[in-house]
Amino acid sequence: MQFKDLEWKDVVLDGVTVCSHCEINLCGVVKMEFRINHEPKEDKYYLYCFGKGSLRRLKPEKNDSIESAKNRAYRIYSDEMGRIRKAVDFLVAT
Repeated sequence: MQFKDLEWKDVVLDGVTVCSHCEINLCGVVKMEFRINHEPKEDKYYLYCFGKGSLRRLKPEKNDSIESAKNRAYRIYSDEMGRIRKAVDFLVAT
């Protein structure tokens, strides 16, 4: 399933994206938040996920690039939206 693209707000310093942020709010019911921070010592990007249920991650995920972190966030977002769609389809069918 294809869902809308995530809208990221990047903070760039000296040509390097040091952090990026994305929030999704669906009708005030479902809120998802993704944050990506650059760790210069390891040269890695840490993806933090906030929300309810399976969306929330207690530990950040390490990524080699900002694009791989954003792609990972989109996969998490797509999985969550797929679960929501199945739940809504079930409720509509019953």
